[in-house]
Amino acid sequence: MKLNKSLLSCAVAIAMGSSFASIADTTTKSGSVSDLSTQVSVQSTSNLMILAQTQVGNTALLLQNGDANTMLVTTIGNNNITEVSQFQSDNVVQVTTIGDNNEQTYSQDGLYNGAQTDVTGNNNQLFVMQEGQGLFFNNEVVNSITGDDNVIDVEQGSGGHWFYNMDMKGSGNEISAVQTGEWHEAVITSSTGDQNIAMIDQNGFYNTFRVSALQGNDNELDIEQDGDQNAVTLTEIYGDNNEFSIEQEGITNIVNFTAIVGNNNEVDIDQEGESNNVDSALFEGENNEVMAIQNGDFNSATAELIGNDNELTAIQNGSANEAYMGVLGSNNEFSINQFGDVNSAHLVNFNGSGNDVDLTQLGEENITVVESSYPDVSLTSNENDIEITQDGLQNETMVTLAGILDSNFNQVDIVQNGDFNLIDMMVEGSGHSIDISQEGENNWVVGTDQSPFLVGGENVTFNVTQLGNDNIVEGSVIGFNSTVSVTQIGDGNTATITQM
Repeated sequence: MKLNKSLLSCAVAIAMGSSFASIADTTTKSGSVSDLSTQVSVQSTSNLMILAQTQVGNTALLLQNGDANTMLVTTIGNNNITEVSQFQSDNVVQVTTIGDNNEQTYSQDGLYNGAQTDVTGNNNQLFVMQEGQGLFFNNEVVNSITGDDNVIDVEQGSGGHWFYNMDMKGSGNEISAVQTGEWHEAVITSSTGDQNIAMIDQNGFYNTFRVSALQGNDNELDIEQDGDQNAVTLTEIYGDNNEFSIEQEGITNIVNFTAIVGNNNEVDIDQEGESNNVDSALFEGENNEVMAIQNGDFNSATAELIGNDNELTAIQNGSANEAYMGVLGSNNEFSINQFGDVNSAHLVNFNGSGNDVDLTQLGEENITVVESSYPDVSLTSNENDIEITQDGLQNETMVTLAGILDSNFNQVDIVQNGDFNLIDMMVEGSGHSIDISQEGENNWVVGTDQSPFLVGGENVTFNVTQLGNDNIVEGSVIGFNSTVSVTQIGDGNTATITQM
């Protein structure tokens, strides 16, 4: 069922007030896809209680109060404890327990609630409490647990939540979910492994959280969403000792990760503004760390990894900033800091090992692109140290390190301060040291005739310092053991460099 909230805006405004109606008429929400949603509305036509216990030491405490309640409890095993309380109308509880020493506690208060649990295993604990009305949707908890020593704690407030948790296998898994507000969703399907912990706290309106197929050992997820219409999606996580902590406070913030593979990965994401996006379609390797903090609005950060010992950090405090990282190799360390608005920093297929890149943009509309051995990923780029700092308005930097030859042992340090500065460069060979500092307005370090500024050869030291306005440095440094130094102070200066 598709429920268009704009059709219900008048009815909601009367029942709930204008604050909810302002949100209700701007989005659509699909109904629950589980079988429990139809059982709440169809099966619970009158009071019904069926209890079946097999073997010894089982305890059941059941209470129904209201209209159209349904309760089915089946226990096969020893020393199981089941407690169910239902009040008011149209509540449904279905509990099937196979195993020993399981403990389940259910309490439902309100309208259109539903809880269904299938437990196969031993020493599992399940605590479910639902309150309030459904707000056009059922409060709903569905658990299908296979395994031992699982602990699940679900508490849902008022307003049409549902929580799916399907087929947990392994030992020592723990899931705790608190949903308060309206129309939240939390779905974890098929958690396989040992000692996994997922803690979910959603507050506000229509926040969603989804994990499909979490496998491995010692995984921990901690998600907290306080605003409205925030979404977290993690799909197919493999590996060991992974930690994920995601906190979103604004509205319409999105975190989307697909296929995280490897060991000792740690992802920490904090988004506070509006319509921020963190996305990664690829995450492989060992000992990777990803941290993205976005405080403004409409920021976008993308991290894609293959390799070992990578560390990526993107901090964006302004609005409409964009940071992209693509990594292939090992021992890489990347940091992008953007504090203004409409900044863009790209790190594209920086393959190789031992690379260290730090990009900082403080003003607005600065652009930095670092491309290493791109688009040919068969080439390698090793032990590069690149620092780029841009301050001002509309500064641009583009560094391409290996187009034809391998690029090794390079050090590039670029500082731009002022307006409309531009650097275009293509670096090949090994052992380069390049230092460029520009201050003022309209400074240029460019290639000639629409060709890139080319620095080639080995052991080349290239240094440019420009102060003032309208300074231009053009042309290629090629050869072995070359040293070029250009210093321009003043206005309208031009230098052309060609060395073979």
